[in-house]
Amino acid sequence: MKFLGTLARVAFGFALASLAAGLATVLFVNTPADVLAQPVDQLSRTADQTFKLALLAATHAAVFGIVFTLIVATIGEVFSIRSLIFYLLGGVVIALLGFTAQYASEVPGEPTILNSYALKAFLTTGFIAGFAYWIAAGQFAGRAGDRGQRAAKAASFAGIASGNRGGERGDETSVVIRKPVPVVKPRPPYRTLLNRLSFKKRTKQPGSPEGE
Repeated sequence: MKFLGTLARVAFGFALASLAAGLATVLFVNTPADVLAQPVDQLSRTADQTFKLALLAATHAAVFGIVFTLIVATIGEVFSIRSLIFYLLGGVVIALLGFTAQYASEVPGEPTILNSYALKAFLTTGFIAGFAYWIAAGQFAGRAGDRGQRAAKAASFAGIASGNRGGERGDETSVVIRKPVPVVKPRPPYRTLLNRLSFKKRTKQPGSPEGE
């Protein structure tokens, strides 16, 4: 079940990243300023065309990037990498590979893709795709296994802490038991009377002639 859940999460992240990449690519061709410059009665038609082109571009992006995305996703899941920077870099690298493949497949004499605007479009598309994948799947990479490990560690720490507390309580109890309790022995009453009598005897000796 965990494997199927991970596979579904990765597939959803890949689909969302492909759609984001397709939409970003189309928006670099038909910029939002160009879309908003259309007459009001043509906005719905323009939006429909933009959406269809985005789906077509997303399909091309998915076909090209599926292998590379699986590599990045596998590394992230195996090593539990949930860092946003990792997936942003992964998306940018895949976009650069797409840019290189597109340039390598050009026919001599045709317009080239080797220009700053196209490069910026590819880099931005990879950045957005990596962010979309991180939102859907990357930030949860390897979390199912980590939960079990964290639960086991927490249980072990709790056992150690309870053992330590039990030991401390035992020590405190032993200290209380071993602590000598001072016992006040009552002085015998006959000794007190003898002391009084001896005191009286001593006091009467200087005046004994008077008594005689």
